[in-house]
Amino acid sequence: MSSALGFRAVASGPDAYAGTMNLSVGRAGGRSRPVRTESSGVLRLMKPLHLDDSGQVAYFVVNPGGAYFSEACRMDVEVLADANLLLSSQGATRIYRTPRGPAVQEAHFTVRSGGRLEYVPDQLIAYRDADYRQVTTITMAPDAQVFVEEIVTPGWDPDGTPFTYAGMLLRMEVHHVDGGLVCADNVRIVPGDIGAAIDGIGYMEGASHMGNVLILGQHVGDAYVEAVREVVDTSGLTTAGVTSGSRHGIPWVMVRALASSTDTLSAMVLAINEHDRAVTTGQGRLHLRRY
Repeated sequence: MSSALGFRAVASGPDAYAGTMNLSVGRAGGRSRPVRTESSGVLRLMKPLHLDDSGQVAYFVVNPGGAYFSEACRMDVEVLADANLLLSSQGATRIYRTPRGPAVQEAHFTVRSGGRLEYVPDQLIAYRDADYRQVTTITMAPDAQVFVEEIVTPGWDPDGTPFTYAGMLLRMEVHHVDGGLVCADNVRIVPGDIGAAIDGIGYMEGASHMGNVLILGQHVGDAYVEAVREVVDTSGLTTAGVTSGSRHGIPWVMVRALASSTDTLSAMVLAINEHDRAVTTGQGRLHLRRY
């Protein structure tokens, strides 16, 4: 896989993946329903759920967890016209020692006209000597809506030393369905090179956890962005920023925050999601987490 900006992932060809998942959802009879569900290897899909009366269908991915040793997994997800999908995970994705090279996750989401995607996985935890690459590509219609979040934490180490993983690269690109690049985000954390200074000034600013939220859709106007800023301010996080823009007719806003606990970042993410739902679908606050 090669991105428009030149990043190349490790895996190539179907045999290179330890786990694959293909999911497509459509809308019929006033509810979103599965059209295609396939999974193989270490990735599994749980049964679809309708968590409220909005018609949104929810799927939970059983991720590799402790089996993620230098392996590559790929997810392909399509939200058809006017369908609404909530995709989450059964638990945290844990990246352990990767002696044979980086573990890789490739995910491609396609959201058609009038469709809506909420991707709210549990946190990503990197343990000692873990090296990880994650490439996420979103292709969307200009009238589609997307809400994506992610929380990254360093794993527990027996001697209490923080940031003992080797490195982490998180790359996300959003493309217009006609091909234009809407926005891109690239995060590279390399404790293996920087050492103990990783949580210092200019890097993690004394924090150990990082949270990101990206929202795209025509509802992301000036008033919406200002409301997101207010939600972030209310969270009390002093190391958080809000950036917005628009390209190829698709507005977006991104929040990045640093903290010292998953709970703090999760509360901010859910508050932003609650605001997004109030503006778009009218759904209530999301209740998925188990902590």
